[in-house]
Amino acid sequence: MIEKILCEIHGSKEMTFACIHIAMAIDSKEKVGFYYSEVKEDLPQIAWCRQCEQWLLDNGEVWTEVFQAKADFKMLCIDCFDEVKSNETEIHIR
Repeated sequence: MIEKILCEIHGSKEMTFACIHIAMAIDSKEKVGFYYSEVKEDLPQIAWCRQCEQWLLDNGEVWTEVFQAKADFKMLCIDCFDEVKSNETEIHIR
């Protein structure tokens, strides 16, 4: 079962993760690109931006500690995740 978090806007919702660039784009509405993982049972959704995707492509597509520090993943509720996703024009599933 995916854990829930308490969102100040949406209340108690399923937890997801997004890179810092996507998390910051929630308020700014900046288009940063949206790459996300397929849903897997009992694992939260995770998304990263175009910049993070390029870093992955340039570095063997391996999720290293360096990548995770660069992406600085933040917890989002599923509704915030879906809102920022719907704001994007460039969406890719990986």
